[in-house]
Amino acid sequence: MELRTLSSFLALLLCAATAHATQATAPVLADLDPDNDDLVAPPSPVEACEEKLRAAGVEFRSAQLKVSPANAEHPTCGVGQAVVYRGGPQKIRYNSPPLLSCAMALGLARFEQALSEEGPRHLGQRIVRIEHGGTYNCRKMARFALVSEHSYANAIDIKSVTLANGRKLTVLGTFGKLEVEPTSAEARFWRAVTRRMYDEGAFSVVITPFFDALHKDHIHLDQARYRVDGSRPAP
Repeated sequence: MELRTLSSFLALLLCAATAHATQATAPVLADLDPDNDDLVAPPSPVEACEEKLRAAGVEFRSAQLKVSPANAEHPTCGVGQAVVYRGGPQKIRYNSPPLLSCAMALGLARFEQALSEEGPRHLGQRIVRIEHGGTYNCRKMARFALVSEHSYANAIDIKSVTLANGRKLTVLGTFGKLEVEPTSAEARFWRAVTRRMYDEGAFSVVITPFFDALHKDHIHLDQARYRVDGSRPAP
């Protein structure tokens, strides 16, 4: 019994060390340049992006999302590097294959990694499915007079995840009360994942229900040229 207990303890330490090493060595994907925050345009190409996707264990196919100029009804839309995300390193299923900029696909692989670590840690279960609410949508932001990163397939909205036991955790139902420290494991899970995505630079923008009521039912992730941390209460 003591030997099995010791083995289990060592296994937990190994998992923790592996997770820490992943966080410490993973490259920052967010745009950290403060001088280009006002540039409104499709994202710049990522050098050798498809090779990086393969190295990250992402299954994908190249896609065409032609950049179209602005008109009276729509802003400039599209992206030069687009992929259909068929599956990531953690083999998590999606309600539909996301159409994304290549940079977003790299971030999504990192999101899967965080889910695979925080799910067992907080919920005792693997995450097996992600429900997203869309990626590409040629439009301006709903709240601000800015072009949405969705216009470049440079964003994704996460509505829920499903655990290995079949339980579905919606953002709307399990993110928890905003005005108090989280008491449920589900709320702690969402906060841990979203704050990691911002702090580790997996995405430039991470918006949760903390940001505004428009995001009460989903997590918005994107690779804008500016940075927004909407994973925490406003200071």
